[in-house]
Amino acid sequence: MFFTFLIGPAGSGKSTLASAFSDWLLDQGFDVALVNLDPGAEWLPYRPDVDARDYVTVQEVMERYDLGPNGAMIAASDLLAVKAIDLREEISGLKADYAIIDTPGQMELFAFRASGLHIAQTLTKGGGSAILFLADVVLASKPTGLISTLFLAASVQFRFLFPQIMVLTKSDLLKQEELTYLVHLIENPEELALIAEESLKGVYREMAMRFCNMLSDLNLPIPVTHVSAVKNEGLDRLYSILQRISAGGEDFVVHY
Repeated sequence: MFFTFLIGPAGSGKSTLASAFSDWLLDQGFDVALVNLDPGAEWLPYRPDVDARDYVTVQEVMERYDLGPNGAMIAASDLLAVKAIDLREEISGLKADYAIIDTPGQMELFAFRASGLHIAQTLTKGGGSAILFLADVVLASKPTGLISTLFLAASVQFRFLFPQIMVLTKSDLLKQEELTYLVHLIENPEELALIAEESLKGVYREMAMRFCNMLSDLNLPIPVTHVSAVKNEGLDRLYSILQRISAGGEDFVVHY
């Protein structure tokens, strides 16, 4: 089973893409386990095969421990981590080809707390994995938005040490030439550094330029693609990249 985690800021389209991509994989004849890891989700655009809310819900935690919504979300995430082995066994029992893991809307709860890393490592023990880091094209289309998005994506990759794909979501909101240029900038951060030099001032310009130049020097094999879950566009490209990673391509074999 190959585990694919969808991680990204709130509103980046994680649940929508999880639904669309799992449907696409099913149409191609694959067995898919669709997993919701958000104990606070009030509604999902799909019916999960494995649901964190069967183990713990934010509402239950609020009532039991007299916590507000934010404190309850943190506590629920930690309580879910205790059930990580149970989650793994439930997912493994489905014997799917792919497990699509929809992570909490509040990204930091999964990406930057010990509970999220523990869950990810427990679920993927003995199997392949990748992260789809989702970035809203509207935010990423501005230089400062793109640079901050790349900062965040790098932090997530360093946190989990999994192969990662940058996925630009809501691609139907931009023209094709705009998308092509955006992908070009992500793949050529030295050009983004030049834009930062021209558009920013002071310490912010220096910080942006150094970060972009660092990405250029590292030359990490991070594929970039764009999708529209609403129009089902780009899902075939996304699958092709995942297939190369799951097959242990030479650029990614170091991660296993």
